Amino acid sequence: MNQSAIACLAALAFSSATPCFAQVDLAFPQKPEREVRLPGRGVFTGARLYAPEGAGPFPAAVLSHPCGPLRQHMFEWAQRFLAAGYAVLVVDHLGPRAMKTNCVDFSVSVTEYAQDDVAAMQHLRSLPFVNANRIVQMGFSYGAMAGLRAASRGFRAKHLGGERFAAIISVYPWCHHQGPGRAYRDHHWNFFDDTDVPLLLVVGADDDEADPRSCVDKAKVNAAKGMPVELKVFPGTTHAFDHSWMADKPVVTQKGGRAITYRYNREAVEATWKLTLDFLERRVGAAGTR
Repeated sequence: MNQSAIACLAALAFSSATPCFAQVDLAFPQKPEREVRLPGRGVFTGARLYAPEGAGPFPAAVLSHPCGPLRQHMFEWAQRFLAAGYAVLVVDHLGPRAMKTNCVDFSVSVTEYAQDDVAAMQHLRSLPFVNANRIVQMGFSYGAMAGLRAASRGFRAKHLGGERFAAIISVYPWCHHQGPGRAYRDHHWNFFDDTDVPLLLVVGADDDEADPRSCVDKAKVNAAKGMPVELKVFPGTTHAFDHSWMADKPVVTQKGGRAITYRYNREAVEATWKLTLDFLERRVGAAGTR
């Protein structure tokens, strides 16, 4: 029996109605590593599980990567969560599907990313050192879009069996932007009217790939209606601002006939982490509490 199936069976012990979503073996580890080793500039394959020393139970974070493959920035975030007292499960959405990228035709949908993340939460629940009630999701770009969907009560009921993270941090997602083609119709509509999971939304004002304006507008509307939505916009900040492999040199690429600029912003990364810790302490409780 593969590890995803084992995690699903363990999840069923908590609720007979809990569905198992992953249609591939996502190869979630059972035994945690105690140290995060950074892979460098290259591409990394394979889910990774980390936990602090001790019996726990620890709060836990599911990290969901962009449409591209796993890169070092995901493990840098894992380092931060581990040092803060969290268990961490870094999901690999593409490697188990024998894919190098999902950025061309988006053949793995945002909904499938969200279902993978729920499978990761179910796996974490099965582990004795994890606090099952304090599992959060942090996603980036495509993974952040999955987080936006998972924050919606209606979306969870329809696609995620009602499964709920304790809190969600979504960093530089597309929120509402209609692009050409069926794939864009799917993956550009993610921020709904019934957000009921505490949500921290972080975007860059200079993001010329995922236009932040609809994120800002929708966050303000939902927050004004009393939904647990918090927003931070960093000026002078692009898409993928946490990709440290770019160092201090902007990367310009052509997408859809237009130039897209990516630029690493260390200050925005540090500020995002401080916001994340404050947000989680207020919404979920400090890591050392139970």
